[in-house]
Amino acid sequence: DPVLTLQFKWNGVEKFVGTSFIGVTPEFEMALYTMAFLAAEGNENEITLDAGHEKFDLNVKCHKYDGNTKVGSSYVEALAHYE
Repeated sequence: DPVLTLQFKWNGVEKFVGTSFIGVTPEFEMALYTMAFLAAEGNENEITLDAGHEKFDLNVKCHKYDGNTKVGSSYVEALAHYE
């Protein structure tokens, strides 16, 4: 699967759930999170990513702050993977 879910510590603070795509550019991830942030009516955005030979159902979560004008955090949760 192209979505990696992991747990890690950064500067002594533990992050219980972190995700990252495997095999995509940072620009793609930033574009996906920006699109979800701008299009979202809530904190969750279910999308289907069609990679040609595979499809992925994803939930892009966006947590906003400062009057919902800034991204506090954004990450992807894998829901399904099929060919």
